[in-house]
Amino acid sequence: MDWIKNVFDLFYPHFCYGCDEVLHNGNDILCSNCLMNLDFIPLTLNNNTEMKRRFYGKLSTEHCLATLYFSEKSIVQKLLHELKYKNQQKISAFFATLTLQHLKNHEVFNWIDFVVCIPLHQSKEKKRGYNQLDGFGNELSKQLNIPFYKDYLIKTTKTKTQTKKSMWQRAESKSEFIVNAKYENLQNKNILLIDDVMTTGSTLEIAGKCILKNSTNKISVLTMAYTR
Repeated sequence: MDWIKNVFDLFYPHFCYGCDEVLHNGNDILCSNCLMNLDFIPLTLNNNTEMKRRFYGKLSTEHCLATLYFSEKSIVQKLLHELKYKNQQKISAFFATLTLQHLKNHEVFNWIDFVVCIPLHQSKEKKRGYNQLDGFGNELSKQLNIPFYKDYLIKTTKTKTQTKKSMWQRAESKSEFIVNAKYENLQNKNILLIDDVMTTGSTLEIAGKCILKNSTNKISVLTMAYTR
């Protein structure tokens, strides 16, 4: 009943994750003003993106894309904080919808055969209760009508974030992922590897190399956000 919902919203209103303005639709994530102020990454006509150039000489990728720029104290940072640490999982699917709207004509979506994600270590995911990429991958899968294999990669070591490691420590982490044995028969496929935000690119590089080393597949990278 609408009146019950209206009463509930009166006492338990929904707020914009960007500015805390009251939202009238409980399914909304951001108010119209915050949506207008999102820092979208401009589309390019070729694959020579700034992201792709970061992988030159390190990782062979077909496409490297992100939807939004990430910066300190930005709306994107607030969204990712709510998603990763406050169990606001609907934000993950929201990023997928933004991505598909912003990149709807990009050839990568006709290129991919399935989606995989950067996994959390089993103990970390058990403690948190979810991977922040679950909604992102599931929504891409649903709207593109392609599989999302969340467990394609398995994280074998419990490590701190790559951004806090030295160059030497990152090199020592190259074995922290393995390809799940049940997907070993998937060969000569085009894989979309997703993550929440690319900063140094170290985690994506390690995961991507693991895929390429253990299969005949090709990879493209897609993240919710990208740090300049």
